[in-house]
Amino acid sequence: MKKSVLGILAGAAMMFSLASCGEKLLTEEQVQAEITKGFDAGKAAVEQEMSAKCDADFETRVSAVVDQARADFEAEKAAEMAAGKKK
Repeated sequence: MKKSVLGILAGAAMMFSLASCGEKLLTEEQVQAEITKGFDAGKAAVEQEMSAKCDADFETRVSAVVDQARADFEAEKAAEMAAGKKK
């Protein structure tokens, strides 16, 4: 009988101690703060990645536009010279 009572008391004490150590639920404000914090961190990472990608591609894009403009100018100049020779 003593062992049963001690067993029950030990079990109850163990359940009580485990229940009090459990994870506490967050309030609505805390949940929103955690969501905002995670979103802001993700947003900053994406902005940084896209900015680095844009900076890396910038020189290539500018060179392509300049080369196209030069090619157009040279073609126009050649067409003018050809038209001038025909006259």
